[in-house]
Amino acid sequence: MEHTSRAERKTKRRKTNRILNTAIAVVVLLIIIVGFTIFAGGNDEEPAAPEETKPAEEQTADVPDEVEEENPAETEEPVEEKAEEVRVVTEGTEPNVEQDIVDPNWKGVGTTQSGPHTSSFDTGSTDWQEKVNALSYATGIPVDNMTVWYISGNGQHGAIGTVSPKNDQNDAYRVFIEWVDGEGWKPVKVQKLERNDKGR
Repeated sequence: MEHTSRAERKTKRRKTNRILNTAIAVVVLLIIIVGFTIFAGGNDEEPAAPEETKPAEEQTADVPDEVEEENPAETEEPVEEKAEEVRVVTEGTEPNVEQDIVDPNWKGVGTTQSGPHTSSFDTGSTDWQEKVNALSYATGIPVDNMTVWYISGNGQHGAIGTVSPKNDQNDAYRVFIEWVDGEGWKPVKVQKLERNDKGR
């Protein structure tokens, strides 16, 4: 009897195990099917994605074209600025003039004078000293190393000065300056002389 009951128990356990294994297999199979359905459904939507991204790619492809179109304009601006800053040196056409020099970047040297301007040729005056500063600025010769040979009037608002470095009197320049209200004396033209005429 005991032997029979043990055999029955084993048989029941085997049946139970088979049922459980079958149930587990069914659950695993369902999980696989559901997972496949989810991924398969996601794959069905993928073909639409490239169509959506194509316009975006085309838009990004257009950006470099726009940048390339803007770049020439950006490079043109500095070229124009440089063109305005060119110092012009030409061969002199007047007697004793080796070169004519004009620099559009020249500005007024500044002034401490106020009120209506009156040109002064008194060597101790503020106006005279400001004329000397303008001659130094135009020629690049420091004031303390510059000999001023002559300064004379040139019209109502202008003056002409002849200068040279102290260590080389033959390296002489004739400088044309004009008065600009609020800015002081401004160089207009520099003539490099063939010989120092000392303003005569």
